[in-house]
Amino acid sequence: MAGISTGGGGHGGKKSVDSEIPLVPFIDLLLVCVMFLLVTAVWNQLARIDANQNAPGSESLEEQPPEDPVLKLILRVEAEGYAVGLEGNPPTRFAKKDAKYDIEALRKELETQKKADPSRTDIIISPDDEVSYNDIITTMDLVVGMGFPDLALADKQAAMYFDEGQEGA
Repeated sequence: MAGISTGGGGHGGKKSVDSEIPLVPFIDLLLVCVMFLLVTAVWNQLARIDANQNAPGSESLEEQPPEDPVLKLILRVEAEGYAVGLEGNPPTRFAKKDAKYDIEALRKELETQKKADPSRTDIIISPDDEVSYNDIITTMDLVVGMGFPDLALADKQAAMYFDEGQEGA
């Protein structure tokens, strides 16, 4: 314990104003705060996947020069299976097998898309409301592993970029 002495001593009818400061609990509190700050530091983001919520067709706040139109690659995760395709084209559909999504068929289709345009790193994933979170995350992991790290999540409106004759949802 540490003490503070004011020199009064309590003689002559005055109360002593000496006090004891408990340093051990104070140091314990300080160490707990330091540990908390270390645990919540920035390096806990090493294993995260960056995804943005810029919906297809939404305008950004900054004015940018017009670029050459690039067809968007869209992956729909539907209750019945996957639908993959470039905007304006009919999608390639992969139905579920044994009530599970056909990951291998999707892998082959993404390899085909990557061979067709090796410089492409972006894709839009548009899950239906009925699709479970685990299936969406599995799809996102596969897409990033296949060389499409710039993924964006979108709602059902992304289906409108498929061929007008196709119903996306």
